[in-house]
Amino acid sequence: MAFSGNLSAKEKKRRLARIQEETEIRPPSQSQENDTEQKKLKTSEPATEGKQPSFIKERLKFFETLKTEHQLLSATYEKKNTSNAITVRMADGKTVEGEGWKTTPYQLAAEISQELAENTVIAKVNGELWDLDRPLEGDSTVELLTFENEEAQAVYWHSSAHVLGEAMELYYGGHLCYGPPVENGFYYDMFIEDRAVSSTELSALENMCKAIIKEKQPFERLEVSKNTLLEMFKYNKFKCRILEEKVNTPTTTIYRCGPLIDLCKGPHVRHTGKIKAIKIFKNSSTYWEGNPEMETLQRIYGISFPDNKMMKTWEKFQEEAKNRDHRKIGKEQELFFFHDLSPGSCFFLPRGAFIYNTLMDFIRIEEEIKGCLQFLQSVYSTFGFSFQLNLSTRPENFLGEIEIWDEAEKQLQNSLMEFGKPWKMNPGDGAFYGPKIDIKIKDAIGRYHQCATIQLDFQLPIRFNLTYVSKDGDDKMRPVIIHRAVLGSVERMIAILSENYGGKWPLWLSPRQIMVIPVGPTCEHYALQVSNAFFEEGFMTDVDLDDSCTLNKKIRNAQLAQYNFILVVGEKEKINNAVNVRTRNNKIHGEISIASAIDKLKNLKSSRTLSAEEDF
Repeated sequence: MAFSGNLSAKEKKRRLARIQEETEIRPPSQSQENDTEQKKLKTSEPATEGKQPSFIKERLKFFETLKTEHQLLSATYEKKNTSNAITVRMADGKTVEGEGWKTTPYQLAAEISQELAENTVIAKVNGELWDLDRPLEGDSTVELLTFENEEAQAVYWHSSAHVLGEAMELYYGGHLCYGPPVENGFYYDMFIEDRAVSSTELSALENMCKAIIKEKQPFERLEVSKNTLLEMFKYNKFKCRILEEKVNTPTTTIYRCGPLIDLCKGPHVRHTGKIKAIKIFKNSSTYWEGNPEMETLQRIYGISFPDNKMMKTWEKFQEEAKNRDHRKIGKEQELFFFHDLSPGSCFFLPRGAFIYNTLMDFIRIEEEIKGCLQFLQSVYSTFGFSFQLNLSTRPENFLGEIEIWDEAEKQLQNSLMEFGKPWKMNPGDGAFYGPKIDIKIKDAIGRYHQCATIQLDFQLPIRFNLTYVSKDGDDKMRPVIIHRAVLGSVERMIAILSENYGGKWPLWLSPRQIMVIPVGPTCEHYALQVSNAFFEEGFMTDVDLDDSCTLNKKIRNAQLAQYNFILVVGEKEKINNAVNVRTRNNKIHGEISIASAIDKLKNLKSSRTLSAEEDF
């Protein structure tokens, strides 16, 4: 089993020449001062100017030796197997003929269309993700995945992490650790002794990544024995730990792009040039495998896309997310605050407490709804959320009998089927005491948040020897406990809701429901009477008696503060015992009696409509 593709003598010569060039790549001459959060660690210069760390050159020589051995083995195999016809079934059901150990998924894509070949990120061969240039080994079913596919995105970002890792090695000269794809992008961890990464260095790293991309460095796959890899990576104790603790097979795979050679299961994109847009945007400190007792590592985050338009959309999304930050909204709307004495705690101010209590009442105002899934759907549709359902099954470390687990998982699966909404299997992610249904909600700008869960617990009833009398009279029936969390942490849900609504709370949940504004001083007493009338009916009501502001200024201030309804009162409204109604979106509903306004708003509040301002 060898690297992807076979190289001609001319190509081998070109590649050897490039190896020599790569050993002369120069990193930036000087690093910047470190971030304040890591000020205890001193910054230093990048890897010695004009030189690479010695391990890079040694690693490349090691790789080329191994690759030559694999080429000889492949050539011998090809001579012995001159004819190896295979049948390939494509995702659309069509079948094509190919040649075993020669035909690649990329060739199949190119035969369909060059555009498809260029847009395909990765292949799926017999259900397994597969490098586009890795030859098929026998009769196969092949699916070609583009960036829109979640698995293809993960591969794309994983390949981008290798580009970042290459740049980090050249710039810092440290030892790479883990570099996985994540939900939105990728990161790479590096150990750099007593050195910290500064955010001012990220632009230099990004420029290096862009240079690597322009080189269109191919990703080469090689399967190597574990013992050989321990020798290849002996300079890096972290890679050796991975080999010794995580790899339980005689061989495993490595991938090369440019001067970087890394332990990796793969697969990857064909070459670094497939990454069309990349941004390195954040850094932080972390610990080896999250253990505070282990080494401190430097983590650098990035994101990449197959075109610049997607990157622009992502940047716009980041700006929108920044504007919706719950900490910013909480401060501006006087909902809650945080304090250094208890950094993980949220301290609610009166308006925030109103939201908290309203949410709690909502969950109690609904407990009689039959069925947990119907209950969840009712709650989340009220907030305006769509959601994803995942069935999380038995983890590696579990309590109880496998037969009981299988039955419980079957019950949850049947419930999901009866519910009728799309759902996905999430193998191995159940709680140790039972399987669960996890629910991820999608907010207004497309982000997913894990909130609700429905868990089956058949271990506690056994531990506490709980029994009940069945309808058949059996008094030894064992119950199953259902753990149901609808909002998750109420504090966290408030943070999610504040960002989802961008501070524009729906009427029923709003901490600023009504602002009463008098036209002039002669109407201030009437304005106070109106405010009291709505307050006594349970509305969060304020009145603006600031003489220094004009009427238009008061209205605008109330709209900016996100009061759902602004009630303007003048002499005419005072005579008619009425109010003039407009909304935060400047929709004018006109004059209406106080009694009618209260009735309408109470109905809108009790129905928990998301569009009360329009429906008034």
